[in-house]
Amino acid sequence: MQDSLIFKNAVSEKRLLNVVKEVSNYHRIQASPMYREAANHVLKLCQKYGLDAKILSYEADPDVWYLQSKMFKEWSVKEATLDLVDPEMRLADYSAEAISVIQKSYPIDKRNEPVDLVLLDKGSNKDDYADVDLNGKFVFIRGHIRQYNWVYEKGALGVVTDYIMETKSRKRSDLYNSLTYTSYWHTHVAGEPEARGFVLSPKMGDQLAEMCRKKWNEEKVYLKVKPYIDSALYNGHIEIVEVTINGKDDKTVYLSAHLCHPRSSCNDNASGVSATIEAMNVMNTLIKEGKIEQPQHTIKLTLIPEFTGTFAYLSDHNEYAKGLGAMNLDMVGGKQTRFYGPITLTKTPYSTPSMNNEMCMLAMDEAGKEAYSLADDPVSLTNHRVEPHSGGSDHTVYCDPTINIPCCMLGQWPDLNYHTATDTLDVIDPQVLKFSCLTAINFAWNLANIKKEDVPYLFNKQEENILADKFKATSAYLNGKIDKATFGSLMFIMKDYFISCCDTVTKLVGDYDTSSQKQHVSDMFDNWIRLYDLKDEYPQTEGYETVYKRNFVGPIQQFSDYEALGYKKQLEEFQKVMGNDMFALFDIQDKVINYIDGKRSENEIIRRCNIECGKDVTKSAAALIRLLEELNLISAL
Repeated sequence: MQDSLIFKNAVSEKRLLNVVKEVSNYHRIQASPMYREAANHVLKLCQKYGLDAKILSYEADPDVWYLQSKMFKEWSVKEATLDLVDPEMRLADYSAEAISVIQKSYPIDKRNEPVDLVLLDKGSNKDDYADVDLNGKFVFIRGHIRQYNWVYEKGALGVVTDYIMETKSRKRSDLYNSLTYTSYWHTHVAGEPEARGFVLSPKMGDQLAEMCRKKWNEEKVYLKVKPYIDSALYNGHIEIVEVTINGKDDKTVYLSAHLCHPRSSCNDNASGVSATIEAMNVMNTLIKEGKIEQPQHTIKLTLIPEFTGTFAYLSDHNEYAKGLGAMNLDMVGGKQTRFYGPITLTKTPYSTPSMNNEMCMLAMDEAGKEAYSLADDPVSLTNHRVEPHSGGSDHTVYCDPTINIPCCMLGQWPDLNYHTATDTLDVIDPQVLKFSCLTAINFAWNLANIKKEDVPYLFNKQEENILADKFKATSAYLNGKIDKATFGSLMFIMKDYFISCCDTVTKLVGDYDTSSQKQHVSDMFDNWIRLYDLKDEYPQTEGYETVYKRNFVGPIQQFSDYEALGYKKQLEEFQKVMGNDMFALFDIQDKVINYIDGKRSENEIIRRCNIECGKDVTKSAAALIRLLEELNLISAL
């Protein structure tokens, strides 16, 4: 393994911060002239550094699909304002705060024809407003726009929202003067409304709501507003910036970071863009200076519009067997004294066995050698952790078994200002950003140069990884979160998974005898299984015997895309089963899809989902399998 000190001394915190500042000046909405400007800026920066960089262009056309991701139209916006008539007050102004217009809004001009603003303050249930006339009006909603799509069925022209996503770590009051990043994701199917709208801060929203109530209570009339959006939607393009450090062969290690999101959006994700560009710059410069050799394998960086770009890129670069591993950097530089959580390494799923987790963990360990204790041991000054797989970013596309380029994510949570207007430059800590950059360098360089003598480092780290997963599972059992049957079967799943991981070493270094390590892993789990008197006894659900094969490559971007292919009825029936809790779907979607392999029965797949989720998700998993079959995405064998 390469000594990381040479990289540590070469990374510049000033360059890192400067790139975040420069990138965050662009309003980087997916498929837009503003995003294109940012991509060209980044391209010129990489070329200035002497990097081999180019822009790849893909169609932004609703008739085009990249793997299982349906494209959408390009969007441009020049001006957007929302003015209250009486009293005269400007509520939103795109030129002052780009996030104040709902992204991808259709145009409207009512500057000379004020319209009513109807406050909907009884929640998002359509039935509660049966007698309210919304035709030709703007509506003021207090929740997420997705819950109010029905207002367009009643003839509404657009919406105003002061919604803030609340979590266990942040409340509406924490972001009282901020605005939420809000966007429509049009599917461009027949009958889809021309949606548009504006975003207010909670403070402004509370003031406006009180004004609405007062106007209605005293005069039985609505406040009037003058919405104006000078925008356009049309067939266009998306851009990907690809940066390459050529190796001695064409096997490839990937770094990835999404370039999109509104101005300023610094931690999300100008931080990841900056960290990965600096990583490529440092490695390339050290090669040119002769301080390190050309890597054995090629290293590539893709700067992409989130999800959309990765689907497009992997549809075009489909020699997946040459991909050795990847790391996706998404939100990696927030000040940990400003309610920003640890830099978190999110592992690959159990459906994609690999040693990529261990390589990433080693890379993070090396980046953590930031200072020294009194005993002269290395000490990390940056809070960081490792956690099980979860979705939410581009790593899930790489990890899909039909692609099988194992990809971990480096991210940060909690993030107080996530998807808000207050994700600004002052939240960035250059030292934290340097830690993330070094993690990326250590990962990419060591995987691109891995040799047989490096494998014991991976196996040693695997033991730590196993212990962490075992501790998590045991704690869940001892604390009553899962029962003994679930605990027992989970341990058997983990045993098979980690043994399978050992076999993947041959993809990295060729012929290698893994029998001793596999026996060691087996013995570890067998000892715990005996200790807790466990059995693989989680029951299967009767009546699900069919074996399916997949007819598609990559994960599903969003099921709503398939309405364009004539499956509206099937999607509506599935929605009835799932309800409005789409997070429940996200929890099982990748698991179900990833385990459909032409070998496992429905029973086996649903059982694994139940075990890994730690709860009974049979109804949802079975409904998802039925939907996949109805969409002709899977076929019974």
